[in-house]
This record gives sequence, C-alpha cells and structure tokens, in this order.
Amino acid sequence: MKRLAGQNIALGRIDLRTRSALLFVVYALRNAEETLFMPGWLAAQRPDFLWPGPAQYAVAAALLTLTGAAIVILSNQGRHSGAWAWIMAVFAGALLMATVGQVLMSLGTLSLMPGAISGVALQAPLALWVLAGLVTRGRITPRGAALATLAGLMLTPLAAGGALRLAAVLMA
Repeated sequence: MKRLAGQNIALGRIDLRTRSALLFVVYALRNAEETLFMPGWLAAQRPDFLWPGPAQYAVAAALLTLTGAAIVILSNQGRHSGAWAWIMAVFAGALLMATVGQVLMSLGTLSLMPGAISGVALQAPLALWVLAGLVTRGRITPRGAALATLAGLMLTPLAAGGALRLAAVLMA
C-alpha cells in the first residue's frame, strides 16, 4: 500500500462510483481532444473523402459525452447492480476497445491518431480498473466482463455513427 496524504490507500479499495467517475472525466477530456484534432487528422489521411466538419464532430462528441455522463450517473444511482452493472461494463468495454482501435489505426496509417496516447495512458487502464471492480465486487463474472467488452466493441461504431448522424440532423 502507498501512503497518500497521511492515510493508507489501496487502489483495490476505491469504490466503483469513484472509478466510474474518473473514467468519465478521462472520457470527456479525450472527447475534447478528439474534437480538436480528429477532423484534421481524418482529412490528412484521406483528403479525397468528404469527412464531417469540426462543428458536426463537436456536436457528436458532446452527444456522446452526455450519454457517457448519463450512464455513469445512472449506474452510480443504481449502485452498479443488475442491469446497471452490465451497462457500465459495456461502457467501460467500449472505451477499452476504442483505445485498441486508435492504436491499430495509428499503426496502420503510420501516424498518431488523436486520442491514442491518452487512451493507452489513461482511458484503457481506467476502463480495465472499472471492469475489474465490477468483477471483484461480484457485480458481473469475468466471462460477463469479456462479453460486455465484446458488446462495447460492436456498439462503438454504431454509437459514433449515430452521434454524427444526429449531429448532422441537429445542425440542419
């Protein structure tokens, strides 16, 4: 155990509410990072493709951030039990897999995709920490954590595409 501010603190003792709140803070910061840098990065990768503009991307990121906030708040209110444990696990799994995708895209394009470094340094470890907390506290099984991560992998492009489409409708 490490000493912090005169008290013994163990990472395993930090509750799920705090873990999920920290994960959301990192998610919101990464969405801001991606809002600033993703449109330019995408245009540099495929200048011939008509990508969403910065404003549409910002609205989509705001919608996704609000959705993440709702998931964390409602999961915390539900004490991460039952369906809320699963919803939080899918959210954490989606954020974990989004980081994996950004690393793979960075390798595939030989350029640093926005969010890849902060994802590896912050988002992926926090997502794993939330998933581990759900498992160790008996909210889901290890197999459940794996299935939730797989579900998050499948839902990530749907959520991003849906948010971009809704942003286009809202901006029209």
